[in-house]
Amino acid sequence: MFDTISLKLLLSLCIFLFSIQSILTLRCYECKDCTDVSCPCDNIVEVNANESYCILARENFPNGITVEIKHLPRISATHYEYTPYYMSVGEMITYNTTIDKWSHEAFKIVYACQTDGCNRPDLLKELPANGLSLSLPSDWLNENLLRKTDEKLTNCYVCPAATFCSNKPYFVDPDQCSIQECETCTIEESFQNGETTHYCYTSFCTTTGSQIPSVTIEAVYYLDNKEFQINETDIICHGVNCSRLEIFRDIKEKIQKDYTGIEPFLPGNHVNSIYSTSMSILLMMIFFQNLISY
Repeated sequence: MFDTISLKLLLSLCIFLFSIQSILTLRCYECKDCTDVSCPCDNIVEVNANESYCILARENFPNGITVEIKHLPRISATHYEYTPYYMSVGEMITYNTTIDKWSHEAFKIVYACQTDGCNRPDLLKELPANGLSLSLPSDWLNENLLRKTDEKLTNCYVCPAATFCSNKPYFVDPDQCSIQECETCTIEESFQNGETTHYCYTSFCTTTGSQIPSVTIEAVYYLDNKEFQINETDIICHGVNCSRLEIFRDIKEKIQKDYTGIEPFLPGNHVNSIYSTSMSILLMMIFFQNLISY
């Protein structure tokens, strides 16, 4: 049986380990010369686990794709991510005038994780080609984004400031914007959260030339707590009152997702390396404190 002095020494060791866990290292695969999903990357770097996480990324372009295998500082993200376990996507829903239907394209997908070696290069091939298959009902898209046959122009909100932000969603000072007749309305919403939460909007119109109606969405799905969040939405539309800010709320309510393609990336029993280490040390401290008290 341990004596009191030994137990106190063990408790001190636990406290010491708990204090140094804040500088734990994380091992990520990282290669800068990858050109396709078959990249044979075997280089591993060690980074600060409190400040970084590992990623795999694929982005589609008209002339090919780019892939990334690396680590990222958490502060580098455009939108602060709550946890380092997520799948983020960039997807577009576009009206195809040739076949008179809406088509879908996933142009970017990023897998983020924070356990040693979790961004294995072989997982690049598993990144779902269709992302999260984000979609909206065709009848809703037709009603809100397409111009009626008896109309030639669309009334759009036009705001002189490049971007206006508020701490409330779907709100802007009415005096900031005017309504104009336009060929095409373009509106954008971005959700920014850090020390404070802001909902930022851009709204303008094109008076010459008609652009193809579309909805472009940047979203993130948190793998550990199964939470979906839209970070940015860009809309090009011709419909009646389609530049109303409430249209972003409609999209959030009606958006459809498909998570079947991300099964290889689900964390299962893996947990955040910082969290698991902290909890283990904390439980040891409680155990030894109870022994000393006893």
